[in-house]
Amino acid sequence: MRRIKWVLLGMFISAGVWAAVIAPQAVESLLPEVLTVAPQKEVYREVVRGAGVIQGSHETGFFIVAAIREQDINAVSPRQPAELYGAAIGKGEFKAVVVKLAEEARRIEVGGIVETVVDVVLDIVNPNEFIRPGYTAEAVIEVDLPREILLIPYEAINQDDRGEYVLILRGNTAVRRDITTGKELPNGAEILSGVRAEDELILRPERIDENSLVRTMDN
Repeated sequence: MRRIKWVLLGMFISAGVWAAVIAPQAVESLLPEVLTVAPQKEVYREVVRGAGVIQGSHETGFFIVAAIREQDINAVSPRQPAELYGAAIGKGEFKAVVVKLAEEARRIEVGGIVETVVDVVLDIVNPNEFIRPGYTAEAVIEVDLPREILLIPYEAINQDDRGEYVLILRGNTAVRRDITTGKELPNGAEILSGVRAEDELILRPERIDENSLVRTMDN
């Protein structure tokens, strides 16, 4: 009888040891899976866009008169550089510089909508034989110096009554960080505060409760 007790005790201890080994793995397999992404550094240029017609000649020089929307005109000033885009002139191959702003605004109709614009004259600084008066072009005016920004995808941002936030992966824990966003770009939002370049962000944070345990899909 005593031998049976010792055997049973040994089995109980062995089972406990195996449970201690297996249990964490089993528990982890039940945690919600998450995808993560790192913030990206990107060089951003603040630009204003306007469209117009190329004028001038090879003898006198070429320029473009671009119509700039009134909500953008206060950012434009003489000597700002620009790139020209158009079906006949390519993408950014021709450079220009702002030389003059019209003293009065005017109204134009675009797609049935009336907009107020200000004409801006830009000299084309590198014309060649492919430039012709009458070509239409878009002028992309650089209104501020290029700067490096931290960008995160929109899928990593959520919002509640406390404001915008992200979830940062800390070990296996989803930690909330309140954030302040800046520029909204096609590939993500600029982060002004709340996120560092080395952070690991959880995508679709609305599915996960803050401070909950998670596992990455790489595990």
